[in-house]
Amino acid sequence: MSELAELQTRFAAGLLDADETPAALFRGDAGLAARRFALYRGNLTAHWDRALGNACPVIRQMLGDDFFRAMARAFGRAHPHAEGDLNRFGAALPDFLAGFAPVADYPYLPDMARLEWALHVAHGAADAPAIDAPWLAALDVAGLDGIRLDLHPAVALMRSEWAIDALWLAHQPDGPPWPDPLARACHVAVCRPRWRAQVQPLSAGEHAALSAIARGLPLGAALETGLTAEPGFDPGQALPRWLLAGLLIAHPDHSHDKDITP
Repeated sequence: MSELAELQTRFAAGLLDADETPAALFRGDAGLAARRFALYRGNLTAHWDRALGNACPVIRQMLGDDFFRAMARAFGRAHPHAEGDLNRFGAALPDFLAGFAPVADYPYLPDMARLEWALHVAHGAADAPAIDAPWLAALDVAGLDGIRLDLHPAVALMRSEWAIDALWLAHQPDGPPWPDPLARACHVAVCRPRWRAQVQPLSAGEHAALSAIARGLPLGAALETGLTAEPGFDPGQALPRWLLAGLLIAHPDHSHDKDITP
């Protein structure tokens, strides 16, 4: 390791350890050096707090500013970011919260973090033109098993043992009351119609069918998967909802069958 690389490594290590100041990097009074280095450390933890707060505003509301700031500091020390883009800081937060003792009494927080991270990722996901009903009708295929689709790049599917969909909505402006009961399984799709990421509640059948599409099954087989998961699943109602939410895009097999206008 070069001398410069060693100095940089020691500097970075000192930022993560409140009791460690790499004195060899500074000249003059050691106490003054420690106070100056604390400014760097404070700036770093402030960046962690802002980055996580931007990605997880609902969790910040639920925990309160002071607790959230302390949690962000603990997370940053446990998972120091190795990239310059702080928009990617927080991917490991759900797993961190699952083992973070101070929030053990709030077992729904890891799933809320997964939901908020999926929304955060959806904001910056690649764009792709979503299909619509006329596009489907124009396909020259024999039956639904001849149709292959993909999920839009911004779409993420989730299942939780907690009512995180209703809990997320309860923390939006003019949202509904806190869900009761909270211990209620839910299925959701995170999507981005009209450039704004949002939460789309799903039935168990919808979740199963969309998951099958994501695995590469033809549309007919995917809808059958939905019916198996939920006997009351109605493809005739579900498919228009998916199209309206912009959940589906053309599979490469059909990408030239008909032009799609974003």
